[in-house]
Amino acid sequence: MLEKITITSPFWRERQQIIAKEMIPYQWDIINDLKQVDIAITNTGGDSTALDTEKSYVVENFKVAAKKKQGEANPGKRGGMVFQDSDAYKWLEAAAYTLECQDDPELRQKADQLIDIIGAAQEDDGYLNTYFQVIEPERKYQSLYMSHELYCAGHLIEAAVAYTMATGTKKFLEIACKLADNIDANFGPEEGKIHGADGHEEIELALLRLYELTKEERYLKLAEYLLLIRGQDPDFFTAQQRRDVELGRKSLIPGLEIIHPDFKAPYFQSDKPVEEQMDAKGHAVRVVYLCSALALGAVLTSNERLKRAADNYWRNIVQKRMYVTGAIGSTPHGEAFTGDYDLPNDSIYGETCASVGLIFFAHNMLRERQDGAMGDVMEQALYNTVLAGMNLDGKGFFYVNPLEANPYLSKVNPGLRHVLTRRPGWFACACCPPNLARMVMSLGHYVYQSKQDTILSDLFVDSCAKFNLDGQHITLKQSTNYPWEGTIAYEVQEAGESGFKFAVRVPQWCEHFSLKLNQHELGAGAYELKHGYLYLKEHLHQGDILELTLELKPMLVEADPRISADYGKQAVSRGPIVYCVEEVDNGANLQCLHLGADLEGHYEDKLLGGVYVLESHGQRRIRPEQGQEIASPLYRKVQPAQFEEQLIKLIPYFAWCNRSEGEMRVWLNPKL
Repeated sequence: MLEKITITSPFWRERQQIIAKEMIPYQWDIINDLKQVDIAITNTGGDSTALDTEKSYVVENFKVAAKKKQGEANPGKRGGMVFQDSDAYKWLEAAAYTLECQDDPELRQKADQLIDIIGAAQEDDGYLNTYFQVIEPERKYQSLYMSHELYCAGHLIEAAVAYTMATGTKKFLEIACKLADNIDANFGPEEGKIHGADGHEEIELALLRLYELTKEERYLKLAEYLLLIRGQDPDFFTAQQRRDVELGRKSLIPGLEIIHPDFKAPYFQSDKPVEEQMDAKGHAVRVVYLCSALALGAVLTSNERLKRAADNYWRNIVQKRMYVTGAIGSTPHGEAFTGDYDLPNDSIYGETCASVGLIFFAHNMLRERQDGAMGDVMEQALYNTVLAGMNLDGKGFFYVNPLEANPYLSKVNPGLRHVLTRRPGWFACACCPPNLARMVMSLGHYVYQSKQDTILSDLFVDSCAKFNLDGQHITLKQSTNYPWEGTIAYEVQEAGESGFKFAVRVPQWCEHFSLKLNQHELGAGAYELKHGYLYLKEHLHQGDILELTLELKPMLVEADPRISADYGKQAVSRGPIVYCVEEVDNGANLQCLHLGADLEGHYEDKLLGGVYVLESHGQRRIRPEQGQEIASPLYRKVQPAQFEEQLIKLIPYFAWCNRSEGEMRVWLNPKL
């Protein structure tokens, strides 16, 4: 197993340093209400005017809950969304992975301080959720369709697991286990327990991770139960909704009615049992959090029902409902999937959290079956939608990640107002920024996996990793300038006499590759290509240097013709990076551009922190009356189109919206 990994990649270290030095302190100030920022309202449904956007209330809520627990009559105001607690937990998880990367006494002191505040708020029986402790204690575990109680608990548990692994201290883990025990006491197949799960999946994955750390079988069994009970009673959540209405309870999301046309069983992935689900529907983040747990559950339990469910979801998402950038979720209505091949580029939702969840799903699928195509999806979402979720300076964030944007239309078209063309500093529903931070800071956990006596390389990241493989200590240094260059060298700095088996993922976009061992070219007889991995037939030993060179060149991409939004258009990629055009480089009305026959690239170290740009000698369609005073008719008889030559400049999609505000497009017209 992997014991420790140090990321040395300039590409990723820069991003990790920005998160560690800028983003995490910035988010700390926000969740503690030490910094005044403009808090943006996202189109998550409900009445945005009912939300207090002056403060985040995140840490203050725990202090209020702790005071109420101690019997204070007026402990203060509990504010924010019903799931506001999760922002603190995701911050702590990002902090844990940061401490894993580098020692930072000040950060650890802040994390310990927050953990103590959280612990002070926890009830004696282990229950912990500031909304229900402070606002509606009589409603605990009774409105699971929208309460996010187990969702928040899941994020606490995941943070505690990460913090324990990073620091070795167990005080946060004790809080997590106490909370998990409370859930175990309230949910399960036994009489008197709740026979259902949370409306927003997350606890299932967290319990599996808690089991991996503690080896406590109860947590594994509870996770399996919560996965398999979903959909057994399709009326479970709607029955709770009807009861809340009958009791005159208020909606947990201000301005959003309890019985809402969007909030039916499919929205919660509960219209049928998980193994019978054949397509991804409902809230996209919920789906991929469920899928992540299904895949990991299949690894840990060998349960065929979980495996079958994960397979079904994977095929539908990747083959019919995923964008070229690794974004998922086609509509802002319910932040949801819609139907097969319905992938609009301008009104997309493409929530950052959803692509983070897709990476979790892909990673756990890789653990289950070692299929390189799953690593390709993991990389696709990572280098595109996830990285696009934050400004290059780490101080602005996207909730929605469009593939086509126009600032003017975002202002005047109500159907596009969720598509921002400037990254806000924070959100009233602030799930995405800390989720992105924990993903990038935990990157080292996604670079390799080990299976019995084999180490598999899943991501290409300059790094040094230490493994314990059945008692054999192995140190493996990976050297690469990926994603800008395609050569990856693996140096075995430490290994036992017997050596070890090694496999490396060869991405599907790579048409040609070469392989050298100790500077000697290896022929096809020296390896086996299986399910997207190149398996060496001989063991690697101490002192060996394996060099893989992937042909990294610009590529034109076309979509399945059933995707009407992309019909007749082309996207451009190079390796894992999807490219786009921006108005700042190419002028307005980007829909008029046609790519040329060429695609040439070069690295610009002064642009956007250093990026590889592509250029094409293309053309722009012009109006016959362009530049004249006469009005251009809105419609007219078809006439021969007129064009002028234009050098088209493309930049990596993740770097868009870091200069002047303007239009952006991923899908372009092909060569004339």
